[in-house]
Amino acid sequence: MSVAIFGGTFNPVHNGHLRIAIELAELLGVDSLRMIPCALPAHREAPSASPEQRLEMLKLGIGEQSQLLADDIELCRDGPSYTIDTLRAIRAQIGDSTALYLCVGMDVLASLDSWRDWQQLTDYCHIVVSSRPGYQVPQSGALADWISARLCDDLPTLKQSSAGKLHLCNLTMLGISSTAIRHKISTGEKIDYLTPAAVVNCIQQQHLYE
Repeated sequence: MSVAIFGGTFNPVHNGHLRIAIELAELLGVDSLRMIPCALPAHREAPSASPEQRLEMLKLGIGEQSQLLADDIELCRDGPSYTIDTLRAIRAQIGDSTALYLCVGMDVLASLDSWRDWQQLTDYCHIVVSSRPGYQVPQSGALADWISARLCDDLPTLKQSSAGKLHLCNLTMLGISSTAIRHKISTGEKIDYLTPAAVVNCIQQQHLYE
């Protein structure tokens, strides 16, 4: 058994998010990949859509994808959503022997040392990092040293333990962003094919981002 988590504001979820999630689930061979909407981001302004609306859109976007799961774990806590708290809670749920993967982008890795208790993250999980245009692995400083000590290029080796390592991978990057979708909606442009039809319908029915 193994579990992966993929967090974000998902404001709104789009086909780029879903493509990455599916590829990660297949790459890691996990029993489930939990997509976790951030209730209150610690490092950015609160999203314009409520946590409940973003969770609803995420569930609609996932649809019948059996490997993906919309998880409300951060919506059930008060205050800012810190990943370390989420990892501790999930580790308590699944036990110490189950592999847990935290999936992030290279842009996130580059600023990981701004996160709460960032040096403790791999006490609870492996970190799987997907490439992002314009970003690279930090080359100097405390974060670079921390990454170097945990880097594991061999996925089968990574899977032999439940936590503690960091793996880099290349996935399909679609040229879609939530920011661009919100802008299109605000200017009256169509967003068909950028996010699943069920999400488009939800946005229209609730007049989100107008």
